[in-house]
Amino acid sequence: MKKKIIVFAFALILVISLYYANQIMVVSYPYVREIKENGLTDNVKDYKTAQSEHFIVRYTQQDEKYIPLVLKIAEKHYDSVTTDLGYQPAGKTVIIMYHDPEKMNRDFSLAKGDTAMGLYLNGVISIVSPELWITPTEDIEKVFEHDGPIVHEFAHLIVDDIAKGNYPVWFTEGIALLEEYRENGFVWGEGVTTDKPYSLKELTYNFNQLDETMAYKRSFEIVKAIADKYGMQSIRNILKYLGKGLSLSESFYKVTGQNLEKFVDSVK
Repeated sequence: MKKKIIVFAFALILVISLYYANQIMVVSYPYVREIKENGLTDNVKDYKTAQSEHFIVRYTQQDEKYIPLVLKIAEKHYDSVTTDLGYQPAGKTVIIMYHDPEKMNRDFSLAKGDTAMGLYLNGVISIVSPELWITPTEDIEKVFEHDGPIVHEFAHLIVDDIAKGNYPVWFTEGIALLEEYRENGFVWGEGVTTDKPYSLKELTYNFNQLDETMAYKRSFEIVKAIADKYGMQSIRNILKYLGKGLSLSESFYKVTGQNLEKFVDSVK
């Protein structure tokens, strides 16, 4: 009898844990992220530091000339992005500027062979030095603002803060691309079309295995459709519900009264 009670108690604890898994995750997430954030900044503890009102940039001597540009663009878009998403980070956002992309990939655990102009992970933004991807003949400020990673990665950070890590990859990518569009007029995958857009299930469970251009484009189209139909306030409210531990489908229904899967299928 005693053994049955113990088994029942463990089963009950397991059921309760599974039921409240998301709620437990969002409560603990900020503390776990802070530990990981400290690990990322420790990787560049020998880097130099520059600050503005809302940002801290860590950099090496060879990129010092780009510091005014990075801080200018970051501050230029700070108010509008935080207003769009209805949230301001509590402290200054750390941006690490790398002149060595391989070190950035190692520090941010990017798969070997992959490359990125910018990354967001655990409360920290990383970017590749403009010197490595903008040619001397180009207007560096114009190119860095329009094509650079600042707005995109900062939007990721805000989504992560509000939703406390509780979101599918496609949704945060869609929001980041929407912010790029609203800030700089940048349209991901413009002119690229497909006869069969990705479904909600494909985006949610297989995002990293899908064609990158089409997956990002589809994410952008869906999030933009939500904002166009229900307003940016709907995005803000969905993020808040995610931060309380609800799923994306539950959050979308709470805000719009509609089924997310059916909505996604209607976006062509």
